[in-house]
Amino acid sequence: MAFADELLAIMGTAADAWDIRAGVRRCYFYDFVGQPVRLWDGQGILVANGLEWIGTIDALGNNRHRAPSVKDPRDGSSPRYDFAFPYLDATTYAALRGSQDLAIGRDLICYHVLCKAGEALIPTTALWFNYRLAMRGVEFRQEMQGERGERRRVYAMSVIAKPLEYGRMRVPGGTMTDTAQRERARQLGVSVDNGCIFVAQNSRRTYTFPGI
Repeated sequence: MAFADELLAIMGTAADAWDIRAGVRRCYFYDFVGQPVRLWDGQGILVANGLEWIGTIDALGNNRHRAPSVKDPRDGSSPRYDFAFPYLDATTYAALRGSQDLAIGRDLICYHVLCKAGEALIPTTALWFNYRLAMRGVEFRQEMQGERGERRRVYAMSVIAKPLEYGRMRVPGGTMTDTAQRERARQLGVSVDNGCIFVAQNSRRTYTFPGI
C-alpha cells in the first residue's frame, strides 16, 4: 500500500475511536559511486523498500548524523547545506576518502518512512519522497579521542549539497543583448530568437502601475 493510503488508513475516520499510533522517520540515501550509504533517524537496522538503512541514533539518544533543515527552493535561492557524519568506520572512510569524485554531482535523497505500532524496524509501507539535492563536495577529517589508554581514532566526513536549481540563473556568456542572444541561438541551432530585441529600449523606460 502507498504511503498516503497507509497514513489515511491509520488515521481512520471521524467515526473511529482508536488511538493513532504511528511515527514518521527520515531516511537519507547518499548515492556515492560504488559506496552508497543509507541512513535513518533511528536505532539499529531499518528494513524499508527491501533495503537496509543504518540507524544513526546511539544508545544515549544522540543522533550521529547531522542533517540541516531544507527549505523550498522555488524562491530562487540556492543555499548550501552541510550534512555531517561525525563517526565513520575505517573501511567506509578509506573508500570515500580515496576519491572525492565519487560524490560530485551525485544524488542526496531524503525520504519519509511510516512506522506503525508493532512493526518494529520492518515497516510495510513504501518510502515517501521528501527532497533531492546534488552533492557538490566532501570534506574529511580524522582525530584521536578519549582519555589516555583508551584513545581511539575517529573518522568524520561532511557532505556539501545544493538544490538542483543551483546555477540556473547563470547565463553562458553573461551578456543579455539582442546580438548576443541571436549568436547564442545560432550556436544552439535555433533559427530565430527575438527574446532580447527590446532589452535596450526597456532599460530607459519608466513603468508606472496604478494602485501600487
